[in-house]
Amino acid sequence: MEAATFRNTGGPAIPLAEPATLAQARQLDIVAGHGEIYRLLIAIPPGPAPAAGFPVIYLVDGNALFATAVETAQLQGRRQDVTGVDPAVIVGIGYPIDTPFDGARRQSDLLPDDGGADRFLDFIEESVKPAVTALAAIDPGRQALVGHSFGGLFALHALFTRPEQFRSYVAGSPSIWWNDRAIEVSEASFVARSSAATLPRLLITVGGGEQTCDARTSPERAQRLQMARMLDNAGEMAQRLPSSRCVVVEHMVFDGENHISVIPAMLARAVSFAIAGTAGREAAP
Repeated sequence: MEAATFRNTGGPAIPLAEPATLAQARQLDIVAGHGEIYRLLIAIPPGPAPAAGFPVIYLVDGNALFATAVETAQLQGRRQDVTGVDPAVIVGIGYPIDTPFDGARRQSDLLPDDGGADRFLDFIEESVKPAVTALAAIDPGRQALVGHSFGGLFALHALFTRPEQFRSYVAGSPSIWWNDRAIEVSEASFVARSSAATLPRLLITVGGGEQTCDARTSPERAQRLQMARMLDNAGEMAQRLPSSRCVVVEHMVFDGENHISVIPAMLARAVSFAIAGTAGREAAP
């Protein structure tokens, strides 16, 4: 059958566009032990893996973040001489939906309430990692967890409760305000008990405009921004943690970016942080 065409007025017939695909990407639906279906979006670099295996970046909110992270990683990985970023496997952990977010499920999975975040971490360790390992040679010492907003809070929860599960953690615009800043209780417990020989690594990012109000800001929105203190909370945590000598911390503020526009910048920095300079699995000073 011939491809359908449309004709420009006065011009040649042009074939209808075909659906586009993301290079090296595939998807896999798996069922968790608690019965929920998750969609894994996985991009594996072409060519053989290095002797130690590929580094891996795991993204929560995978439906929303995966494509941007893949293209960022592929661009940086093509110029290792400039970026220091090796080719990496990118894994988006999402849901069988056609929209960026499943609001109800992401809250259930990402918020450290009622055991949801711990159950989700179990699922990542027991089901997601083995599924990825079956598809590509993986370096277990170069694995990173990346999340934004509630996902950033989830990354902090993972670091504070299971610092050995990943080498690097990226908390993008973390919702530290959630549940009366209960994450700070987990932070204190982490600092009190930590004794790791090789310290985990944490990147905290935030948009410089995440507390900014302007003429378009409604009173309700202004009140929410004041309550959330996204910029201040991120900065205060980034100042506290280094003195604990329990984690290597980097803090990045992206000037002029709001809670949504900051996502591409966060992912670009997350890729570099998670991969560049980690091949030797260096310990903190």
